Amino acid sequence: MSDTVVDSSVVAKWILPEPDSPQADRLIAEVALKGERLIVLDLAFVEVANAIWKRYHRGLATLDETRQFLDDLLHSPVDVQPAVRLLKPALEIAAKYHRAVYDALFVALCQDLGLQGVTADEPLVNAIHTDFPQILLLRNW
Repeated sequence: MSDTVVDSSVVAKWILPEPDSPQADRLIAEVALKGERLIVLDLAFVEVANAIWKRYHRGLATLDETRQFLDDLLHSPVDVQPAVRLLKPALEIAAKYHRAVYDALFVALCQDLGLQGVTADEPLVNAIHTDFPQILLLRNW
């Protein structure tokens, strides 16, 4: 058995109706069925909460729907890891691959834990795939 690290792009697809949401839901179900954990960085909650707010701000969700999305996020079946301990390796990854530190933190967590990662961020996967083949695109998971 092996746990799986997911980034905020995958978590957002659990909460908000987006392309590949069914694939993200399947990921949750299959990992849970195996008795494994889904692992996220603590900053994923902030990033997804902001995506929820953007949906409300753009008039794509009512305030009640927005509150429900946030409740769903807060009850996500994940193991939360602190990002701060990974800032140094993340900075090195960000610099090498010209990626945002947010994205590099996810890569650093996968590397630190020695686990497979899943993201919906195709440009990230394209940039780092040669050195981090354990990070998969959600639609290819």
